[in-house]
Amino acid sequence: MLLFHTTVPPCGLALLSHTPALTQSQGAPWRKQSFADCVCTSLSGSRFLITSTGALYIKDVQNEDGLYNYRCITRHRYTGETRQSNSARLFVSDPANSAPSILDGFDHRKAMSGQPVELPCKALGHPEPDYRWLKDNMPLELSGRFQKTVTGLLIENTRPSDSGSYVCEVSNRYGTAKVIGRLYVKQPLKATISPRKVKSSVGSQVALSCSVTASEDQELSWYRNGEILNPGKNVRITGINHENLIMDHMVKSDGGAYQCFVREDKLSAQDFVQVVLEDGTPKIISAFSEKVVSPAEPVSLMCNVKGTPLPTITWTLDDDPILKGSSHRISQMITSEGNVVSYLNISSSQVRDGGVYRCTANNSAGVVLYQARINVRGPASIRPMKNITAIAGRDTYIHCRVIGYPYYSIKWYKNSNLLPFNHRQVAFENNGTLKLSDVQKDVDEGEYTCNVLVQPQLSTSQSVHVTVKVPPFIQPFEFPRFSIGQRVFIPCVVVSGDLPITITWQKDGRPIPASLGVTIDNIDFTSSLRISNLSLMHNGNYTCIARNEAAAVEHQSQLIVRVPPKFVVQPRDQDGIYGKAVILNCSAEGYPVPTIVWKFSKGMKVTCLHVVCHTYAHSKVLDENL
Repeated sequence: MLLFHTTVPPCGLALLSHTPALTQSQGAPWRKQSFADCVCTSLSGSRFLITSTGALYIKDVQNEDGLYNYRCITRHRYTGETRQSNSARLFVSDPANSAPSILDGFDHRKAMSGQPVELPCKALGHPEPDYRWLKDNMPLELSGRFQKTVTGLLIENTRPSDSGSYVCEVSNRYGTAKVIGRLYVKQPLKATISPRKVKSSVGSQVALSCSVTASEDQELSWYRNGEILNPGKNVRITGINHENLIMDHMVKSDGGAYQCFVREDKLSAQDFVQVVLEDGTPKIISAFSEKVVSPAEPVSLMCNVKGTPLPTITWTLDDDPILKGSSHRISQMITSEGNVVSYLNISSSQVRDGGVYRCTANNSAGVVLYQARINVRGPASIRPMKNITAIAGRDTYIHCRVIGYPYYSIKWYKNSNLLPFNHRQVAFENNGTLKLSDVQKDVDEGEYTCNVLVQPQLSTSQSVHVTVKVPPFIQPFEFPRFSIGQRVFIPCVVVSGDLPITITWQKDGRPIPASLGVTIDNIDFTSSLRISNLSLMHNGNYTCIARNEAAAVEHQSQLIVRVPPKFVVQPRDQDGIYGKAVILNCSAEGYPVPTIVWKFSKGMKVTCLHVVCHTYAHSKVLDENL
C-alpha cells in the first residue's frame, strides 16, 4: 500500500487514498501519529470520512492537521491478518487562486441492481469549485435516489437503467476539469424454468425452457435427477445458450427433477421443476364381443379406449384395413371422461362381412388391440390368404380367413401333419388362428394348410407359405476405461442373421460427425470403430446398428473418458449474520465424479483446517448456526 504527501490550503479538503494489498480486507482504519511523542490515534469526528474504497477525506482542513503522519491499516475479515501502509503527511499552505484539479475520480464502476454505488469526484481549487453531473450527456437531477455527497455522487437502490456514461464537471472562474466514467448495473443472476408444473404421459414429448436474467456470457447446463443431460436420440438441446430442452418419446424412467444450472464468471444460479409421467399407454375399457348374425341384419361394433395423448383407432377385417367408402361406416366420439369411442356399423350384413374384426388403438405411448369374430350365416368358405414372412425368435399368428356359418371345425396342417405336433404350436379352433411361438427357421418355414369342415363329408381349404427371416445378432461389446489421449479400437461383430447385412454407427442417437475424427471400417459382417487420440468430445453413447430384411437391431455402449477434476464454480467470500443460515456454492467437473471436501479454520489465523463434510460434484454447504 502506498500513500503520497499532499498539500492543501486551510479550510480546504484533503484526500488520502490507498490500495489494499489484501483481498477481502475489512474496513480501512486510518490513524494519525504525532511527530513529537510517536503516539498513534485512531481518526474520529465529523471532519474525517472514510469511503468504501478506503480513501480518507479530511474536511475543513486545520493547520494542526499538518502536524501528523497518516497511516492506513487493513485487516483481513477471515484470517484477522493486518497490514499497515507507509506514512503520509499533509502540508497546509495558504490558499491561492487556482483552476480545479481532480483529486479523486473513476473510469468505471460496477454495481448489482438494488445496491448503492458511489461515483467519486473531488477536485482541489480556489475558490471552491462547483460540481455538475451529467448522464449520457444529459444534466442529472440530483434528487431522490441521486444524491450529491462530499466525495461525489451517491446512487441508492441502483437499477439496470442507471447504467451509462457519467460526467462530473468541476468549475470555478479560473477553469474547469472533468471526470468521465461509466457505470454498469447488473441484475442478480437468476434462472427460471417454464412451465412450472409438468404432468405428461409415457411416450409423449416434454419441452422445458430456461430463461436467464442479467447474463450475457453464460454457460447453461441441464440435469435430470442430478445427472447431466447431453443431446441424444430422444433429447434435443436448442437455443443460442442451450436454453431449450426437448425430449421425445418419454419413458417412465425419464420422470423426476429437471434442473437448469447457469454459470457466469464466479456467479451461479439454478432452478428446477418436477416432471411427472403417467402411463398413457392405450387401454381397452370396453369392446364388442363375438356374435352370430343373419344376412341383412344390421351390425354395430364398438371400441372404448383410454390413453394419453388421445389414441387413434383403426379397424381391420381378417387383417385387411377397412377403408372409408366401403359398406362399413366408421364414426368416433370423445366422452366427457376423455375416452375415445369408435363405432363400426354395417347397415345390412352379407356373408362376406363375416370374419375376425380388430380395432387397434395407437398413440405415442404404445399400442393395444382387441379382436373378435363376427359370423354371418351362409355357406362357409375361406378367403384367399397372403404369404407370411415371420421373424426368427418371435411369435407369429396365422389366421384362417373363414367366412360363412355354421361349420363343423377348423384344423391346420403342415406337410400333411395335423397341428399342433410340438409345444410351440397352438391352434385355436374357435376362431381359426394358429400361433407359432419362438419361430425357428429350420422347423417352421414351409407351407401351412387351413381345412374347414363345412359338412360331415364336405370341406374346403386354403394354403399359405411361411418364410422365416433371421434378424442380425450383435455380439455384445463394452468400452473399457480410457483416459484423454489414448487410442480406441472397438469391433462390432454380427454373429448371425440372413445376409446381406448393413452395419452403421451412431453417437448419442445421431450419425457420427466427421469432425470427431472417428474411423469406421466395414468388412462383411463386422464393423470396427477407431479413434487415434481421445478427447472430451468423444464422450458419449455409441450404437452399432445392424440391418437386414428381417429387422434392425442395435447394441449400445458408453465411452467415458477419464478427466482430472476442475472447478466450475468456486466458493465466493460470503458475509453472514450471526445466527442466520449462509450458503456457499461449489461445483466441479471431471470423471470419475469428483468428491469435494469442505474445510474451515476458526480464529484469526489459518493454523489448522478442519473437515466439514464430503460432497459430490455439485454441492452447497449450509451452516444453520453461524
